[in-house]
Amino acid sequence: MIADAKKREPLREELERLETALGTPAVPGELANWATMIRKSFDGACGAIVSQIQSVHPEQIEEIEGQDPELLARTKQLREDDQSNQEWCHRLSQAFADFETKAKRAGADEKQVMEQQQSLLEEGLKFVTHVRKQETAIRSWLQEAFQRDTGLGD
Repeated sequence: MIADAKKREPLREELERLETALGTPAVPGELANWATMIRKSFDGACGAIVSQIQSVHPEQIEEIEGQDPELLARTKQLREDDQSNQEWCHRLSQAFADFETKAKRAGADEKQVMEQQQSLLEEGLKFVTHVRKQETAIRSWLQEAFQRDTGLGD
């Protein structure tokens, strides 16, 4: 279990870093630099998220199934949510890169990208919340699989 905690640590740190970046206001005249900082933070978090989904979650989900086959419907949902998070990560990564390009083009006329900026910030924070929710769900079902009383005698 200690190895699992170490594997989860980089994700938690990346999510916190991203959340801090998303909460950092853009200083007028510095939108292009801010957009680059946000994109880099998002890309770092995405790397950690995809790594978690591909290398840690399969083991955890298989462990849940091995401990309690009655949770197959739950593990199916966990896998679907992982797939959704990977796709969402890719879409948002593209959106942040697109915003960075537009912010650089806008130069001093930052007003033309303010709406897109606000939309991306909201979507980014929703994404962070969803990823955290998935991590909590996997930990909870893993714990439940080990502690659940299936009604079978010892």
